[in-house]
Amino acid sequence: MRTAGVLVLCSLALCAGTWLVLAGWRQPRPTLQRAMAHLHRPGLVAPASTADGSDLVVRVGTFVEQRGASTRTRAWRQPLRLVGRRVETHVGYLVLASLGGLIAPALILAVLQSFGIVSIGIWVPAALSVACAIVLPLLVHSTTMAASAEVAIDLRHQLGAYLDMVTMLLAGNSGYEGALDQAARAGDGLLFRELRRAMREAGTTGQSLVRALEQIADDYGIVELEQVAATATLSAAEGAPVARSLAAKCSTLRSTLAAEQEAEARVRNDKVTPPLVAMALLFMALIIYPALNLN
Repeated sequence: MRTAGVLVLCSLALCAGTWLVLAGWRQPRPTLQRAMAHLHRPGLVAPASTADGSDLVVRVGTFVEQRGASTRTRAWRQPLRLVGRRVETHVGYLVLASLGGLIAPALILAVLQSFGIVSIGIWVPAALSVACAIVLPLLVHSTTMAASAEVAIDLRHQLGAYLDMVTMLLAGNSGYEGALDQAARAGDGLLFRELRRAMREAGTTGQSLVRALEQIADDYGIVELEQVAATATLSAAEGAPVARSLAAKCSTLRSTLAAEQEAEARVRNDKVTPPLVAMALLFMALIIYPALNLN
């Protein structure tokens, strides 16, 4: 390729990279209507659904689980509960994604080669099939875990609202069990629905409402809710100042969420640095290269 062609391609790449960086860096602020629509979005579906996959997916996942995979997938049970998926179903999706990635590329390339559209050997389809068999399950798993992480963040925000309601009810001289029960009726999110369900079960069996908090905290891995349950138990046993403790817990939770959002924003800003450095080096190369040809 001639020097002019190289310069044209490098210039186009520089312009495209500059546009991508600026478009990703200068994200428009969300409108008020979009923010209000996000706040008033419908509640999440209740998890632990038994029909969250087809029979084939469940059978494949159950077969793999029974062959020794349960020891490695035990840690997935709690995150998958947040998205309403059983471990067997998730394992079935991973296995089928791996098989599909292993078979589909080789089959497509074989059909194209039989019609004379492409002419390649056996190593390229084999390498592509192996790569797809590895990448597709990782993509399915990472997407599911990312959705689970978003649900976990929503649960923590809902917990902050729940603690606010409990604190206000306690300030109005309500009993701690009455405050816990009434605060659970104030929202329609996943956490509020699960709290109401657990409190109904606790009331039916004659258990304390604090036991319902401990159950939800254990099921969904909400450490702060477990601490709230411990605070309520301590108040019932030792007469501790519940309102002050819950107000402090709410403030701590808000500060933690704000710190996590700030850290995430910093990570996103750091991801922009490598493209900017690469663009600067490319720009310097475009300036220096013509000067080198003058000799």
